[in-house]
Amino acid sequence: MIRGIAVFDLDGTLLRGDTVCEVLAKPLGRIDEMKRFETLTAEKDIETARVQMAEWYREHSMDALHAHLQSACWAPGAHEAIRRLQEAQVVVAIASITWKFAVRWFAKQVNIQNYIGTDMSASGDIVHVWARDKARWLRELAENYSASPERTAAVGDSTGDEEMLRAAGLRFFVGANAAPEIESLIHLPGADLRLVSDRVIEKWTA
Repeated sequence: MIRGIAVFDLDGTLLRGDTVCEVLAKPLGRIDEMKRFETLTAEKDIETARVQMAEWYREHSMDALHAHLQSACWAPGAHEAIRRLQEAQVVVAIASITWKFAVRWFAKQVNIQNYIGTDMSASGDIVHVWARDKARWLRELAENYSASPERTAAVGDSTGDEEMLRAAGLRFFVGANAAPEIESLIHLPGADLRLVSDRVIEKWTA
């Protein structure tokens, strides 16, 4: 039996500082373009940007791209927080809109089996993940594990995480900006993630 499910966003939540896409863009000499892409808000524009990014990546081996990811900065306490949750029989998952090959790499570093991200095939097709998909996926994951809504937790840092946060029974916002107006949202700006894991475990073992 599992105790519950905790779903973490990646950029800004499990990772701090540069986004995954920025981490990849720097060694490829594409950081200025990437900074511009990061300002886009319309899905059509983001789709076009993702097509361009996918072209950058195809010029490099997956091993080389994975090597670049090693420079990403994990959030304080991230590894131990995940370990504590897993030891407490909490299923930990990552829901991100960034590239799935990168999400998979980060998930592997912390023994996480459940994750989503934007996928690209060898043929060039891109299967996009958007903010709304993270909420849907959280619900599906809970159903797959027979976890009640009250035994789901979500951790995010931006407005893009709002729908996912609303879909969870226990909600944490670690962004430094003003927290969205969501009932029962726990705002822990810039928090060490061990604080989040301990709050989840305490709530579900009370």
